[in-house]
Amino acid sequence: WTDEEKEALISFLVEQKISSKMGDGSFKTAIWNAATTHLSERFLNQKGPMKTAEMCKGKVTSVSIHSYINLWHACSGKHWDNSNGVNIATEDEEKDFQDWMGVCIQPGNSICLFKNSGWSLLEGMEVLFP
Repeated sequence: WTDEEKEALISFLVEQKISSKMGDGSFKTAIWNAATTHLSERFLNQKGPMKTAEMCKGKVTSVSIHSYINLWHACSGKHWDNSNGVNIATEDEEKDFQDWMGVCIQPGNSICLFKNSGWSLLEGMEVLFP
């Protein structure tokens, strides 16, 4: 999955939710199938295999950075924003972050990629999963 494909998938799903096509916290199979069609039409030269409904659904559920951001903020009481991430500036802040990572989530988790930068999918994920 490229970043553009992930962004297109999340944007498509946000449109579906705004159009009241999201059920009780999840999308029906028809929406996931429509997402695959949307991606195949938008990305004619997709890398890897063509995206399936299951792959799309799996991608959204695997994009757990959103939950880790909320967990970081709730457990640590410390800052996270979509411009600077956790905004690690000192050795003490880095130690606090690494300690939290060791207790709360698996080391090497993808939230590490955003500890000093924002995440392009945050706004869409907040719409999908407030």
